[in-house]
Amino acid sequence: MHNPLIPINRLIRFDSYEEYFSQRIYKNFLLFSYIGVVLSLIYIPFDYQIHAPKGEFFYVLCGRLTTAFFAVMVVVAVALSYFKNHRVIAITTFGTMGFSATVATYLLYGNSYFFAALAWMFYLVPTIMLSPLLSKKIYLIMEAYQIAFVAFMMTWIGSTAEELFIYLFFALPLAGYVFILVILNHRMSMEAYINAYQNYLLMSLDSLSNLLNRRTWYEESHRHWENGNGKGISFMMLDIDHFKRVNDTYGHECGDRVIETVARILLEQTRDYDIVGRLGGEEFGIVLPQTDINEAKAIAERIRYTIESTPITYHDQILHVTVSIGVIENSENIDKFATLVNQGDKYLYAAKEQGRNRVISG
Repeated sequence: MHNPLIPINRLIRFDSYEEYFSQRIYKNFLLFSYIGVVLSLIYIPFDYQIHAPKGEFFYVLCGRLTTAFFAVMVVVAVALSYFKNHRVIAITTFGTMGFSATVATYLLYGNSYFFAALAWMFYLVPTIMLSPLLSKKIYLIMEAYQIAFVAFMMTWIGSTAEELFIYLFFALPLAGYVFILVILNHRMSMEAYINAYQNYLLMSLDSLSNLLNRRTWYEESHRHWENGNGKGISFMMLDIDHFKRVNDTYGHECGDRVIETVARILLEQTRDYDIVGRLGGEEFGIVLPQTDINEAKAIAERIRYTIESTPITYHDQILHVTVSIGVIENSENIDKFATLVNQGDKYLYAAKEQGRNRVISG
C-alpha cells in the first residue's frame, strides 16, 4: 500500500503498511486465536450433560468440533507464512465459518439467543483488532453474511417476527457502529504509519542530499556485509573536487545545489540494491553488492563522466564540477567492512594526488 502523503526513497528499507501492522497485530491476535480454540471446546462436557438425555449430543458435538476446526484454521492462518499474502482474507473467512457453526449449533438445539448474541460479540472483538488491516469491502461482506445467516437460521427454526425484529434491531446498529470504528481505526493507523515513516526518514536520511546519512549508511552496509560475509562486494568512495572553492566563490547556497545535483546523479546511476550515502561534507560512499571490480569501475566511470558533463545552474551562473573516486573489491585480505572503507579511502586519496577527476581502483 502506498499513500501519496508518504515520500518515496529507494534507499530506505522500511516496512510496508501491511508489514508494519502485521508485526504489531498478529502476535497478540495469535494469543486471542488460541483462546478461541479453547472456548470452542471447553463447553463440550456441559453440552453432554444438557443434550445427552435428549439424544442430541452427537449433533451438538459435530457443531462444536466444526467450530473448533475453523478456530484452529484461524490459528494456522495467523501462524503460517503460507497465508502471508492473503492472511486477512483467510482469517475472516475461517472466523466467519466458525461463527456460522457456533450460531447454528446454538439455535438448532435449544440454547438461549443470548448465547448466539454473545458468540457474535466475541467475533466482533477480533474484527476490531484486525481493523488496521481490514478493508471496508471485506468487513461489509463478512458482516452482511453473518447478519443474514443468523436471520436465516432464526427463520428456519421458526422464530417469531418479533424475535427476528429484536435481533435485527440489535445487530444492524451494532454492525454499523463497528464499521465506523473500523474506518476510524484504519485512518488513525495510516496516520500513525505515516508519522513513523517520516520519523524514520528524519533519522536515516541526510536532509540536504536525501541520501543515507553516515550512521544509517554504516549500519546498512555493515548488515549487508555480515549477511553475505562480504562476498561479492565492491566499494567506492567519492569526493567532489575543489568543493571548498565553490563555497568560497559562490556561497554555501550554491554549494548546497552542487551537493543536491551530485546526490541525484548518484541515485540515477546506481542500482536499486546499491547502498548510497553521504558520509560527510562533500564525501560519499557507495556499497555495490554482487559486483566485481571491473563492473564497479565501469559504474564509477559512468558516475564521474555524468557529473563532469552535467551543468549546474545557480542564479545566472553555470558551473561544472568534477569528482575523484576510489574503487576497491573485497578480497581475502580484507576481514572486516571498516578495512574495505579504509582501502577505498586510500584509492580516493590517490585519485586526488594524481590530478583529480579520475577513478583509481585496486
